[in-house]
Amino acid sequence: MNRRAAGFTLIELLVAITLASLVALLGALVLRTAIDFHERATRHIREREDLRAADRLLLHEWSGRRAQGVLASANEIEFQTDRLAGPYAAGEAGEVRVRYLCSRSDDGQVALERLLLARAEAQPGGARDSRSERVSGKNETWRVLHSEILVPQLLACRFAYLEPREERDARIAQWRAEIAEAEPPPRLLRLTLATARGDIAPLVYGADG
Repeated sequence: MNRRAAGFTLIELLVAITLASLVALLGALVLRTAIDFHERATRHIREREDLRAADRLLLHEWSGRRAQGVLASANEIEFQTDRLAGPYAAGEAGEVRVRYLCSRSDDGQVALERLLLARAEAQPGGARDSRSERVSGKNETWRVLHSEILVPQLLACRFAYLEPREERDARIAQWRAEIAEAEPPPRLLRLTLATARGDIAPLVYGADG
């Protein structure tokens, strides 16, 4: 009998290539799963860090807020504070205002944003700075000194304010979506956020921190 020539047959080569392809595919799937897990974990850690930083910042500035000139709605709150964080310091006359805003981009993404506003200087010929705007309820023009996104990629963001009201000779505390400028500043401020991972426990701030 003739001995079979040394080497592999075509069928053996096809089987070996198929097995090698399966091993490579499984390895790629495992690697992709590991990368996805790492990205989700990193994103979750970054979200928690952003939330903690925003929480500390709002707590610090709100605890030093001034009694006058608080503008509050469900989407934003604006006030002057004696505890302004960052490179801009509030002057004695309160030249700087801070605004926390639930902003929405064109693609529907919601974010918690912080802006610092200063009185805009008059321009020659009555022109306005392109970054200037009017503060609601005030006959003054303010310009944006600084803006930053504190918490990006939110599904929901809203403010609420606890204020007592009189009802049938009883004083009842009620969460409201808006506080007029002429009213006293709210006793408590509540910020509710929701991310893709679910709702976050509401953050509540008092005037004294």
